[in-house]
Amino acid sequence: MARAPSTVPLNFIVFGEMGVGKSSLINLVAGKALAKSSSGLKSCTLESTEYTITLSEPQLNVKLFDTVGLNGVTMNDKSYLDALVKAHKLVASLQNQGGVHGLLFCIKGGSRVLESTQQNYRLFHEFLCQEKVPLALVITNLENEENMDDWWTNNQDDIKEYGIAPVTQVCITTIKGLKNAHEDKYGESRKKVCDMLATLGRGDACSVDINWFARMCKRLRQFLIPGKALGKSREKMMQTLTKRCKLPKQDAAQLLQRIESDEEN
Repeated sequence: MARAPSTVPLNFIVFGEMGVGKSSLINLVAGKALAKSSSGLKSCTLESTEYTITLSEPQLNVKLFDTVGLNGVTMNDKSYLDALVKAHKLVASLQNQGGVHGLLFCIKGGSRVLESTQQNYRLFHEFLCQEKVPLALVITNLENEENMDDWWTNNQDDIKEYGIAPVTQVCITTIKGLKNAHEDKYGESRKKVCDMLATLGRGDACSVDINWFARMCKRLRQFLIPGKALGKSREKMMQTLTKRCKLPKQDAAQLLQRIESDEEN
């Protein structure tokens, strides 16, 4: 008799630039059209959508958080603060749901690594999760490769030169193609990703320090509001957090207090 999947979902954050196939990856795992493309959303908001999926083979429940990536946004761009607020809310919510089991970083095979690719990697892996959460690299768009795994063999040194260091990787396609021309590779890809999720899920969920956000805002404020202390700029920072980022006034006040406390220490 088949054993029922664990009722406790495993939490995974799916991230990467727009157009790399994050939503298609969600649909691949689900085995049906579940997620819609985020191409119509702003690329600097870091909105996320939660998808709960029950798998029978392997047997497990997963929650995949599909995020909108940062395309062409850098630390000295004011819209980066919007993304940090959304990222903070996401990781804080997952703290209350048992932590994060893994990061799924999607890139598109055949495309060169851009500065924005590294920005996405650093935001989630280094800043958001402080390098504590295992990161898996998901390379999409490989349906035309004779052997999809050859992509990693041929390109892993270049990826690592950019400072991207996954604990594992899968080379896949997320499309079946015209008249199901890539159906076999699609099925192979789904098994690869599901097995990878099961492997990552065997480890304990990672808890991260959500106060990283105050420290990040302190660094970002050096671009937005120059100076050694908040002082008179406190009101301007409050307006930025509440009006631009739509952070509740109470949360913004608490954030500023953490920034000020960090500056005094």
